[in-house]
Amino acid sequence: MTTLMGSPIDHKNIGLAKLLSELRQDLDIFCLVSVNVDSIKKHGVGLSFFWHLRALIIKSITINIYKIYEEERTHELNSIHGVFRHLSVDAKTISNDEKLEAFIQKYNGPLTMDNAITALGATIKRFRKRYRDELDRFGIFRKKKVAHDEFGFTCDSLPSYGVMQKLFDFGADFYGLVSRSFVGVIPHDFKSQEPVKNALINIFRELGIEDIKTDME
Repeated sequence: MTTLMGSPIDHKNIGLAKLLSELRQDLDIFCLVSVNVDSIKKHGVGLSFFWHLRALIIKSITINIYKIYEEERTHELNSIHGVFRHLSVDAKTISNDEKLEAFIQKYNGPLTMDNAITALGATIKRFRKRYRDELDRFGIFRKKKVAHDEFGFTCDSLPSYGVMQKLFDFGADFYGLVSRSFVGVIPHDFKSQEPVKNALINIFRELGIEDIKTDME
């Protein structure tokens, strides 16, 4: 099996995995606080703290989504685009991989292309285009509220939790694809390992909060 372990692709993909891990924990905290806010209010303990935590998490979600989908221009980035740029140069000979085809098919990519790497690039572009407005909204919020605090700027709403989850899922699937099909390693399983989520649930229990919800309805 062709492997790129130790290559720039490998190191960048590890960097991408760290961003995805942060985003996963952010989303879990955001979800738990949001769906349990009524129970927290009813219990009467910690509401100000958890609502402040939620506000900070929204900023962290924004930053991590921006980093994951940022296009590489003047600096090397651990983004999807940054990983793919190296992939398109160093892994041109790898094609017709079943996992690669499955990823392209899952995200409505062009399976008719002769070069699978080119098809992967087109799939990434199509996904970004599908969520262009949402990504732009995160980018504007990051620039005008998170990185700076622009006078007169108001943000009515950010993209929904469902959109955040889809952006995470695509990034996690891309990371897993690169890990297995190109680097030749087993990727980290973000979906089954939820240490921060479980820790926060335990905190709720210690505070006496009952009927804890764990998912967005």
